[in-house]
Amino acid sequence: MNTKNTLLMAMAILLLFAANLLAQNDKFGKVDTLYIEPYDIDGKNWGVNVFLVNDEDLIALQIPLTFSAGKKNRIVADSTIFKGGIVEDFRFKLARVDTATQCVTIGLINDLGGPIPPVPPGRGRLATIFISSLDDIPIKSLSVDTTTTPPSNDLQLVHPPTEGVVPAFVVKAPEKKTDKK
Repeated sequence: MNTKNTLLMAMAILLLFAANLLAQNDKFGKVDTLYIEPYDIDGKNWGVNVFLVNDEDLIALQIPLTFSAGKKNRIVADSTIFKGGIVEDFRFKLARVDTATQCVTIGLINDLGGPIPPVPPGRGRLATIFISSLDDIPIKSLSVDTTTTPPSNDLQLVHPPTEGVVPAFVVKAPEKKTDKK
């Protein structure tokens, strides 16, 4: 076998293994799904609802997201709220913003063995992230995706006692703003 064929075979094997490593993985039932629903607030400000559908108890969640409004419009995640969501009572709720890479990493832990219950099976809103334009330019469209943020935060849900679950990731089309008269 010549060098070219060996290289092609190695690349094919690598691609097959990489696809399996990145696939959703849930040994506890159906694949859990994280739904992202962006919506336009007033042109220069958007909201992004983060919803979860799961079929097992979850004691921790790690959700790194990246945002883009195009090459000429720098944006920032101004704030993240958990109030009214299914993790509102969690003891540890963090939204770490990285303006340079336009990313937000959400970290959630229920109580590290205390009285706060885990997220039960079901569906519900985890958080709402508010995004605004740094350049005071209207945001015509907002794209959201999952990513890996430093040091090595990737999309992960944790089932008790400490079993990792990799959910599916779905971004819904943004809602169109309607003019009210």
